[in-house]
Amino acid sequence: MSLNDNINENENVINMNFENNFDPEDTNHNEKNSNTDYYTANGNDKLENELENSQLEKDKDDDKYLTIDINNEYSESNEEEIIPIIKKKRIVPLRNASKIKMKQYTKLKQHYRGKTQQQKKKTERVYWLDCLRVFASFLVVFIHCSNMVLKPDIDYKTHNGRVLIIYCALTRPCVPLFIMISGMLFLNPQKKNITTETIFKKYIPRIFKCYVFWSLYYGIFDRFIINYEKKEFELGWELIIDTIKTCIISGSTHLWYLNFTIGIYIVTPVYRVVVKDRKMGWYMVALCSIISYLVPTIHEFFNIALNIDLQVFRTYVKNLVINTAGHYLGYYLMGYMVGSHVFVKKKHIFYSYIVGITGCLLSVILRFISCYSLDENAHNLSRYYNFNVAMGAYGIFVFFKYSVNRFLKPLMRVKSFRKILSTLSDCSLGVYLIHLTIYHIFYCFNFHSQLFDPLYWVPIYSIILYTISLFLVYYLKKDSFMAKVL
Repeated sequence: MSLNDNINENENVINMNFENNFDPEDTNHNEKNSNTDYYTANGNDKLENELENSQLEKDKDDDKYLTIDINNEYSESNEEEIIPIIKKKRIVPLRNASKIKMKQYTKLKQHYRGKTQQQKKKTERVYWLDCLRVFASFLVVFIHCSNMVLKPDIDYKTHNGRVLIIYCALTRPCVPLFIMISGMLFLNPQKKNITTETIFKKYIPRIFKCYVFWSLYYGIFDRFIINYEKKEFELGWELIIDTIKTCIISGSTHLWYLNFTIGIYIVTPVYRVVVKDRKMGWYMVALCSIISYLVPTIHEFFNIALNIDLQVFRTYVKNLVINTAGHYLGYYLMGYMVGSHVFVKKKHIFYSYIVGITGCLLSVILRFISCYSLDENAHNLSRYYNFNVAMGAYGIFVFFKYSVNRFLKPLMRVKSFRKILSTLSDCSLGVYLIHLTIYHIFYCFNFHSQLFDPLYWVPIYSIILYTISLFLVYYLKKDSFMAKVL
């Protein structure tokens, strides 16, 4: 059936409806439909008038009407019929393929940019941890400046001796803080870049290089060239053998930390699996705290202060000690467990501060008790494995995690401040390794930490020594070789 046949059939249907429904006397019907339906009411006259004016209406309001060519052929004489009831639908323009591709590319770019931003947030630098590392490295310098080893003639009962004992006892958490920082960074199971392969190929070789280089330096150059103690040496096999032992086995006094670090790195993959279970992690922290810290402290206190020997008890418990990393495994586990734990209530944070302050005060009190009981400058009851030192380290760690972190947040918006803090943190290990030789050089010129009243001079001297060591490390790290051992 053609288009013309369809139109003719529709006209017949319209005429039939018109004849059946049209009543001249029905004026209401006329008025009602005159404005709404072009095929009723006034009949053919109205339709013809509308058809005559259709071209004008078409030109005026082309968007509202659809024009149909009856003959479906192009000709000037073709009739055109306007059907105003059927409104032209809005035609959506076809998009250009290049625009679609560009839009898709933009969406993909935004998607992946968002992903990278999320990844950056996951691997975002923890600045309060950097600040804690800088603080711990300064405490190491401070504790060596307040040590009476270089001036053994100082009596602990004098003003200078008491001040040095107080300073030395308060700064004991320095090394435990370093260990806790390492635990928080290396024991995190979510860090996929810490694997057994990376530990043995990257981290252990780096520490081993540092140990070999600085053992040779302190065992040869610092001992014989600087020679701050002004000792006289006779060249012979005994001296050579002693030097080899010093360089390879014992090293300098403060280089023991590097040996410990290698040991703790070796067992890191095991304890990364352990701390995945939070209950097991806290169990290990409690076990190490009791066996490695609390029991030795109780034994020393009874033996020194009360003159009661608990050696049998100590020997029995010592057999239970996990010797994987000496007495310091508890700090390593504590660093991750406390660092990843969120204190919901503020009172728990406050209690942690109380624990830290109590531990620091106990370190001072117990140090004086040991000195007066043994009648010598003794370090008992204020060693790194004592429970009071562990309390102080815990409190300081929590303090930096919450209070210092809250203070640092607005400062971290400043790019220059972030850069300075990151640089100080990156130089911390180098400061730890090099500061003693700077101290020895100063001592040769009679410029030491006990030159004046230690109450004010030790802090000033520590700042001077730390600053010089920091600048020296910063510029030495620009050399490719020294950067590997600092």
